[in-house]
Amino acid sequence: QSDTAMVQSTIYFGMESPDGGVSEQEWSTFLADEVTPRFPDGLTVLSAYGQGTSTKAAGVLTETTKMLVIVHPDTPEATGKLDELKSIYKERFHQTGVFHTRQPVEVVAD
Repeated sequence: QSDTAMVQSTIYFGMESPDGGVSEQEWSTFLADEVTPRFPDGLTVLSAYGQGTSTKAAGVLTETTKMLVIVHPDTPEATGKLDELKSIYKERFHQTGVFHTRQPVEVVAD
């Protein structure tokens, strides 16, 4: 067992954008080119549907979402990689619907 504290980060990537949205192919390319090289030990992607309010629009906004779940050491290096991913995604896809949650986890290996 490692002495390094582990966290589970979940990043919610909105798939809608001003220019028509992020296609499955664009998502797959982002995952292969940007995410996997930064976190080669493993990750999980879930397709989801989300909704919420925004200061930029009236009413409730709805959006398809990709949830990226990564269990990683609680280190500045890992945090920096996650911040890079969020910035790249926002810039590449003109996206504002990106947010990140994190929680401590205990990894139990069988």
